[in-house]
Amino acid sequence: MKFVLLAAVFYNSVVACALCVTKNTAVLRAGPGYKFPVTWRAGRFTPLLELSSSGAWYKVQDMDGITQWVRRRDVTHNIECVSVRVTSAVLRTGPNSTAQLADIREVDRYTPFERLDESGNWYKVQASWGDTYWIREDAVWRPLKIARVSF
Repeated sequence: MKFVLLAAVFYNSVVACALCVTKNTAVLRAGPGYKFPVTWRAGRFTPLLELSSSGAWYKVQDMDGITQWVRRRDVTHNIECVSVRVTSAVLRTGPNSTAQLADIREVDRYTPFERLDESGNWYKVQASWGDTYWIREDAVWRPLKIARVSF
């Protein structure tokens, strides 16, 4: 009986969830529909934070905190994505700062990746062109599910 009462008192409601762009280019708009102006074109693996939804559209927030709308069919909850949040980030062939530099040594801010694995404070990532690299966790933005506990 005590367990049932506790379950009724505590509940978890999701406020925001991570999304990842699956199309080569996703068109983001100022509102939930084609009549709204285009605000940005996001590349494959661009991470977004889902704030709410309306019909076939998600209201999302990007790495800079800008709110826009994206079609549901252009994104997924099933892939974890990150984007470079620093001016430029070093890519390596292994998960440490002494590992060999990758063929592409550095990438610019906003470069998106699919997150494949992690080791310590390093993420193994895949670029939209198919190559894999290791990048420091503190060099990227990774939207996480945000939950609110209510009493």
